[in-house]
Parts: sequence; C-alpha cells; structure tokens
Amino acid sequence: MRLFPSARRASPEGDISLWQLYPLFFAAIYLSHITLLRLPYFWDEAGYYIPAAWDFFRTGSLIPHTTLTNAHPPLPSILLAAWWHISGFVVSGTRTFICIVSSAALLGVYRLARSLTSTAAAAVTTILTAVYPIWFAQSTLAHADIFAAAFTLWGLAIYLDPNANLPAQTTLLRSRTLAAILFSLAALSKETAIVTPAALAVWEAVLWLKNRRDP
Repeated sequence: MRLFPSARRASPEGDISLWQLYPLFFAAIYLSHITLLRLPYFWDEAGYYIPAAWDFFRTGSLIPHTTLTNAHPPLPSILLAAWWHISGFVVSGTRTFICIVSSAALLGVYRLARSLTSTAAAAVTTILTAVYPIWFAQSTLAHADIFAAAFTLWGLAIYLDPNANLPAQTTLLRSRTLAAILFSLAALSKETAIVTPAALAVWEAVLWLKNRRDP
C-alpha cells in the first residue's frame, strides 16, 4: 500500500519530457548564479568539503589529511574529485558542477510535484523552490546538502510515482529498488539524509500492520 494509493498522474501525455526540461533548468540556475561562480571557497567549503575532496583527488584516500576528519560520508568528495578530472581544480568548475546537481534536484522537485498534482502546480513549486534563499545560496556551494537533497528528492519522486503502484510486480520491485538506491546515495552524501527512508520505512510498517489480514 502506497502513501497515496489513489493518486493518478495528472500531466497529459503531451507534456515535455524531463530530459528536455533539464537543460532549461540548468541554464536558469547557471545564469542566475553567473556572478557567483568565481567566488573563493568559504565557510564549510574551505573548512572541510574542498580539502577532503582534494585529498581524495590527489591520493585516493577517503580519509582527509589536510583538514580535520569528521563523520561526514564520502560521496561528495568522490563526485567532486571525479568532476575535477573533467573541469580541472578551479573554483568556477566546482561551482558549475554544483549548479548541475542543483538543477537535477529541481528536476526531482518538478517530477514529484507533477506526478502528485498537476503540471502548473509543479512549475510553481519548482520556481518557488529555486528562489527560496537557502536553496539559492546552496546552488553554488560545495556542501553535502545539495547532493543529499538531489538524491532524496529523486528517491521520493520514484517512491511516490503513481505509476509504480501498478499491479505488475516487476514495476513495483523496480521502483522500490531504484528508490532504495537513491536514498542510499543520499545517506552516503550526508548522514542526516537517513531520516527520510527511515520515516518511510516506519510508515510502511504501520500500513503493513493495519492491513496484514489483506490477501
């Protein structure tokens, strides 16, 4: 039983595809932040995330040596180091990569809202999310938050997709597996991201207890 068992996809078949929307999302995020792309690293970027990724980039060690170690998971360091092999170790390249991740997260917001409401509501929700000051600031900062947000939002979009509630067991299994992978990547980005799948697991357990007598 799903969180929204009666939800139906409200968007018509003629809607523009998500992959066609993504370049528009990226262009909007990139252009709205273009004056910020060369700002020096600051705050937790300079204090942890960039040194940790730089150590992994140079040595392949997930345990940073040029900054204090802490409990943060390693996925942001891995992704940043992989990107630096393409862009080079430059501030503008790093911030461009964060714009890419932020755009993907906003696409997750759009898909989640569109599958549960309507295309118009999804568009408004996405715009309001993009201009929310905290989101706007995080859209160029190399922090773990934006990585965790992107994976969590896409995990929720897959988990709550009404099409995943079809009778076909393969469809349900595939959607649950993909959602589990995305939530795992979110937790590997930031430890607090485990809250979302944990909450969903508790809700599923409650539903199972309420409906355990159903065939």
